[in-house]
Amino acid sequence: MAKRARSKAAPQKAPSSDGLATSVYNRRRKVSFGTLVKNGWFSATPDDTDISRAIRTNNPGALNVSTWQRTRPGFVGQTPADAAGNITSIYRTPEQGIAAWYFLLFDRYGFGKAGQFDLASLARKYAGQDATPAEVKAYTDGWSKWSNGALQPDTVIHFALDEELLDFAKAEFAHEAGAVSPLHDDQILYGFALGRQAA
Repeated sequence: MAKRARSKAAPQKAPSSDGLATSVYNRRRKVSFGTLVKNGWFSATPDDTDISRAIRTNNPGALNVSTWQRTRPGFVGQTPADAAGNITSIYRTPEQGIAAWYFLLFDRYGFGKAGQFDLASLARKYAGQDATPAEVKAYTDGWSKWSNGALQPDTVIHFALDEELLDFAKAEFAHEAGAVSPLHDDQILYGFALGRQAA
């Protein structure tokens, strides 16, 4: 299969008075949640605990809150801690949440210097410095499951190849949500474009 080079331009967005293609105001959070891509999916209910954190927070990578995330475009708050102590960042749009995830891999984890990463190395970063082999394997097994076996620990993902990064992102977002992500491919690609602007 031929590899697809990264997009030169982000998908078209439909501007509105608040800069979003579509939005819904959340009174409790006092913010409009929406999407930057026309007909894109988004959540306006980050506090609905019946919905997976990775979906309801517009943070498909389910990134726990950190100092650097508070400065990211679209960051609007955080969830209360769950039973494991995870406090998840909330983004105004899923595209901005994806851009933060891209920045995590490219900049914070340092994979951008090489322009690529293998999944075993990323899983070790995700699992943490003191993680057990089983905790690392849980990530690679999850990515393999949600990619129907296409992604393996030795799979290499290149930042410059949208097709590779998109396939991995969809598996990662499904792994975090425990279900196929409702995001459209063009929203994920738009998030990559936003992430590259900041990288």
